[in-house]
Amino acid sequence: ENVEIIDGIVHWNGGIWRDGVWHNGVWKDGIWENGVWYDGIWENGTWDNGVWNEGIWYKGTWKSGVWVNGVWRTGTWLDGTWKDGLWKGGTWEDGTWKNGVWEDGIWQDGDWRNGKWHKGLWYRGTWKKGKIARFFPSDMPPSND
Repeated sequence: ENVEIIDGIVHWNGGIWRDGVWHNGVWKDGIWENGVWYDGIWENGTWDNGVWNEGIWYKGTWKSGVWVNGVWRTGTWLDGTWKDGLWKGGTWEDGTWKNGVWEDGIWQDGDWRNGKWHKGLWYRGTWKKGKIARFFPSDMPPSND
């Protein structure tokens, strides 16, 4: 079954979610196609548009949409808009970052518009405002010299 209720908590175990509103619960795997997320745990899957409000993202692929606060552990961000929250690791391919804390990860391209950068690899993009919390030579990729 795609949906189980365990101790009163919804567990989504696969399939496609199209539109609708999610209030808390555990997303184990599947494809999200539009809708609004209000809190919960995302274990794995593909996010394809919609609005994220709070929660913990463990892994998966974010194709597009708007992120509003929460914790991103790892995964691949392809495009979209980030508004506040904590990025702990993973790969950012493209999109717009509007505030938040970047702890670690790989920034491939995009538009940084404010926030706090701790460490990670930055390859290209536009930096418009923000704070680099620390920078050590060991954070740099090796040179080809």
